[in-house]
Amino acid sequence: MRRFMILLVAAVALALPIAAASQAGGLSPKQLNDHGWTCFNVDVPPFPPLGVHCAAPGQEWPPTGPTVQLLYFFNTTDPNSAVPDFTGTETLIRADIFHGQPCPTEPSGQYTYLPTIGIPLDYYGCHRR
Repeated sequence: MRRFMILLVAAVALALPIAAASQAGGLSPKQLNDHGWTCFNVDVPPFPPLGVHCAAPGQEWPPTGPTVQLLYFFNTTDPNSAVPDFTGTETLIRADIFHGQPCPTEPSGQYTYLPTIGIPLDYYGCHRR
């Protein structure tokens, strides 16, 4: 039951800004920042910038929980951008509970272990558009 409630809360947290964005012409990092989200640019040289990612209000960042849901904006590196550029969602799963789940929306078909791309979080990530 607890897992169901966590997933339900995450779904609602993601659905509200997406629904608002569809009515207002698109979602931007600035809109999320203005509503208490934590938005940050993901820049891990030598890789190209990975865009702005945003964590919902009340969601610990950096994360410590078992899973994290983020919204991301691939075409901007400005966490305060007002340009509506919502790209998709990212799911992070803590390494100690990750069991090799596939991620069919990543080019590799697999979750990416974040430390292998220079992000010092012991999580696996999967982007969805």
